[in-house]
Amino acid sequence: MTEPEKSEDPADRPRRGLAVAAVSVAVVSLVLAISTWAAWLLVRPRVLGFPGNAFLGQVFLLVLGALWFVALLAGALAIVFGITGGAREHDGDLARAGALTGALTCLVAIAGAVTFALSPTWTPPVVTFQNTPGVYGNYFGGGSK
Repeated sequence: MTEPEKSEDPADRPRRGLAVAAVSVAVVSLVLAISTWAAWLLVRPRVLGFPGNAFLGQVFLLVLGALWFVALLAGALAIVFGITGGAREHDGDLARAGALTGALTCLVAIAGAVTFALSPTWTPPVVTFQNTPGVYGNYFGGGSK
């Protein structure tokens, strides 16, 4: 029996650099998505329960939502790197691992983004001013005229 000929054409071989990039981007984005979930579950109740800074709590929630969308984009990038790095090839195990970890990252990030979008505690801050002429209320140091 003869073994099949291996072609030395670089276009036929899986690109090793893209496979390594897929794994590294996928792992970093998965850690980001899981850390964002940890912040959502552990820190968010304390920030929302603090009566002093409602605006700071809203900014914190917006940053967490943005981090989930960043993790989602990074997971999609890892999938693209994995597929172009040779995930469909017979010897493309590293690229396949990067693509599958990127898919797991996308699932975790989509769950977080949906949770962020449907969260009942997220309300935009409302700023109200007194409409009485000459009275600035408590925003600028008291109710003097």
